[in-house]
Amino acid sequence: MSEHLEERLKKLEEAVLSLQEKLSEKEKQIQDLLDIEAIERLQNIYGYYLEHWMSEEIIDLFADHPEVSATFVEGTYLGIEGVRRYFGRMRFAAPTFLHQVMQVSPVITLSDDRRRAKGRFYGYGTICSAMKNDKIDPMYMSVVYEMEFIRQDGVWKILKLAFLMHYAYKHDSEQKAVPDENKTEPRERPSFSSNLSPDIWAEYDTQYPSGYIYPMHFKHPVTGKKTAEDEYNAGLDLIKSRFLPK
Repeated sequence: MSEHLEERLKKLEEAVLSLQEKLSEKEKQIQDLLDIEAIERLQNIYGYYLEHWMSEEIIDLFADHPEVSATFVEGTYLGIEGVRRYFGRMRFAAPTFLHQVMQVSPVITLSDDRRRAKGRFYGYGTICSAMKNDKIDPMYMSVVYEMEFIRQDGVWKILKLAFLMHYAYKHDSEQKAVPDENKTEPRERPSFSSNLSPDIWAEYDTQYPSGYIYPMHFKHPVTGKKTAEDEYNAGLDLIKSRFLPK
């Protein structure tokens, strides 16, 4: 009789252990989903703050961490002070300014310890400013974000923001949507470049129509292999960045 009870207790203990392992795995999966949702929410909120250039709110989305950086077409701003130098150029934009960049198609990858994450997003939108001749003249834009996030005190924050302007078109701009293929000299540097002060200037112009593929943080989801964008980019004939100081 005692041997029968011992056998039943052993099976019961094994069943409890199995349930505990399954419960632990489910809790981990739920936490992963909650983390991914929190990161997507953080990125989407960044887009809403960007709409009216709410600089302080944008800056407060970044972590207090020495690795913080923000990379734009002109170069990279280092540390929270660099982020403040870029976004803090004005507290609010003029009432006529509208900068809508939708944050879509998220691909979120959590680190093994779940303390960090990387994300890739498309951004589509328009920039509108003061009316000219009673008409709004918007700029249409398509961008890619490659982001890094960090959890601090239980809250997800932006660690690194990297922004690639794929395409921008302004109707009244002298810059053509598709440049003359026979024209090899670099495009002129925009006049507002004097207001830009990255810590590291971008060496090349990777904007459309360069063909540059912004490196992806994730491997191929089926094969597990690294994708071929580095090999492709190495074969491009990129021009020098128009933003480099003269």
